[in-house]
Amino acid sequence: MTSRSLPSVLLLSESEPLAALDRRALRDAGVARIRVLTSGIQAARILAGLASDSQGFQPDIIVCGQKLADMDGEQFCAILRLHPRLLAMPILLILPNDSEVEQLRTLGCGASALLGRPYSVTALRDQLVTLAASQPRLTQLQQAARYADTKAFGAALSTYGILLKPVRQPEDYFRVGMQCLQQNRWNNAINAFQHALRNAQIKGEAELGMAVAWKGKGDLSRFRAWLAKAAATFVRARRWHRARAAYARLLQDEPSAKSPFLSQARQLMRQGHYDEAADTLAQGFEVTPKGQFCDKIAQTCLSADEPERMLRDLEASLGRAMGARGNRLSDDIRDSLDALAREQEARRRQAATERRWRVSRMLAGQKESGEEAEAAPTPESPPENAPEQTAAPPPAKGRPRTSQITATRVLPPDEGSPRPALDLRMDDFAESDGRNQRAAQADHAVMLAPLTEAEATSGLFTECPKLNELLSVMKLTWKLVRRHKQEKP
Repeated sequence: MTSRSLPSVLLLSESEPLAALDRRALRDAGVARIRVLTSGIQAARILAGLASDSQGFQPDIIVCGQKLADMDGEQFCAILRLHPRLLAMPILLILPNDSEVEQLRTLGCGASALLGRPYSVTALRDQLVTLAASQPRLTQLQQAARYADTKAFGAALSTYGILLKPVRQPEDYFRVGMQCLQQNRWNNAINAFQHALRNAQIKGEAELGMAVAWKGKGDLSRFRAWLAKAAATFVRARRWHRARAAYARLLQDEPSAKSPFLSQARQLMRQGHYDEAADTLAQGFEVTPKGQFCDKIAQTCLSADEPERMLRDLEASLGRAMGARGNRLSDDIRDSLDALAREQEARRRQAATERRWRVSRMLAGQKESGEEAEAAPTPESPPENAPEQTAAPPPAKGRPRTSQITATRVLPPDEGSPRPALDLRMDDFAESDGRNQRAAQADHAVMLAPLTEAEATSGLFTECPKLNELLSVMKLTWKLVRRHKQEKP
């Protein structure tokens, strides 16, 4: 405690209740006049003389907390130092603790002194006495700065004042974004325009601002992406001049960029709004590359259920919207439609040819497998009384089971004996040319290539024109074997 009072202090805190502890410490330190505020913007305007205080209070020292109602204490110090008359204003910044990390974090924010919590009244008084000693120098600086430029301070207050309004609208963020573009503050501009996109009326302008900000940062891919979004937004809003300007600027950097006019017109055509589609095409006709124009419209017609009807309706709308030029454009679109239809038919024929080629290759592979099986050595015949061994060998490990058709010796059933199961063994098969008969090699086995499940269900056999011939050959083989057995003595 001391009998001599210290100069008046402006105490800034997050709220009035939180300021009670600091106010009591200031009174114990000997401060007689204390004014408490919670808004950094309001305090800055009063200190700069831009707003009058209801109490006529003129502080000599500012004691600022680390958090205020509308900004941080570091931000308040930085804003205050933008005004020439407030460059030397003593500011004591109270930190949440006295750690070295907090002191380094606030280094360079503009505070005159730092004091960490919890602090003693003695430490607070020492800081205030030291700051009060600079009062004569402060008076001289204020007198010398009367004619100094305060534009930077006004711009900072304007920016923070808009962003820190209790109710902020997208229009406010848009104005801040434009100010940041003028000052080359690209990151701040991007953040502001991101909030401005919520308003549909200024969405296109905000997207243009985003494009300019990303170009300022050197990211050309995002610049082109946002420019394309802005052009599409202007087309949907039917702001034709802005749409043409944005798309023309995009074509300078990316000649192959998609036309927003064509995209919107194709969507309207699918919805049956041909007059609006024709109007959109007419507005973008001059800036849209001719190579995309007719092809894209023809593709839309070709994908419709009734391409000819869609084209006729569009031709009528183009004639009303563009006159003779629309009729010429309709002829070009019809030529493109015919060309696309021919290409589609050619691709369909090529696909059918490739499908037939795959089937023929499969049949040829089966034929080669049968010839290789005929050329294989014949195993020794089993004894007469030995039972027929028809079991197939087990499949190799790791290989999937497949359906297998085996052609072996065919033994006609004896009279009175039961018909055996499907066991086609061809024994002593004889081929006759009408004049000579020669016996085929005994015990000759023909193995047909096995079919996998994928081949059996692929549908290729259903499309094979030679399937009936294959079945006829199998029936004829069975008949010849039976006849040969019956003719043997």
